[in-house]
Amino acid sequence: MADDAGKRKPGEADEDATTVMNEVEDEVTSPGGDREREGGISDFVRRAVSAGVGAASRSKDDIMRAAAGEMRNWLEHLNLNEEVAKALAKMVIEVKTEIRFRPTDDGKLVSETSNDVKVKSGK
Repeated sequence: MADDAGKRKPGEADEDATTVMNEVEDEVTSPGGDREREGGISDFVRRAVSAGVGAASRSKDDIMRAAAGEMRNWLEHLNLNEEVAKALAKMVIEVKTEIRFRPTDDGKLVSETSNDVKVKSGK
């Protein structure tokens, strides 16, 4: 059965380079009596470019599918709570706030505030 892996099955319609070249080389006679190539070289180039673009598209899809699978696997095993706790355990957050009350000319109190926040790396 392993011997059959590389062989074509009867009736299989795989198009290979020989088939494409034979189609390009088929000649017909035009109404004026000149001989022309059926399809011409431009048809061959168009088919070749189309095949290349198709192969590139399939390769891109395969790469994206593999990358998405790897990302999904990594995210499924990621314990976000634990990772955030580790990051916060290594930090020191210092908050300094001053609130001052000042009297105005009409006797009301107005508050003045100032803030200072510093993030330091823990030891």
